[in-house]
Amino acid sequence: MNKVDLAKKLCQRFGFTQREASMIVDHIMNTLAGELELDRRIELRGLGTFGTRQRRPSLGRVVKTGQTVHVPALRRVYFRPGRELKEISPPKALPET
Repeated sequence: MNKVDLAKKLCQRFGFTQREASMIVDHIMNTLAGELELDRRIELRGLGTFGTRQRRPSLGRVVKTGQTVHVPALRRVYFRPGRELKEISPPKALPET
């Protein structure tokens, strides 16, 4: 599902026009992104938690040349699914080969 599909679901469920639904979805996404930029935690009950984590700087290696390079510290977004989401679909085991 993408943003367009989500907007279509809003149209079907609540009777919004496609333009209104797209504006609502865009506003929600921009609000969530803005909160994450400010390092704020977002908890959506029944879905899960979004947040950011700081990753330390490290040394990496260019595989092709073997040269050592500095990898700077990065801020990464994480998602931790809530209990309700975990209960919907348990992970399936991969078939053995």
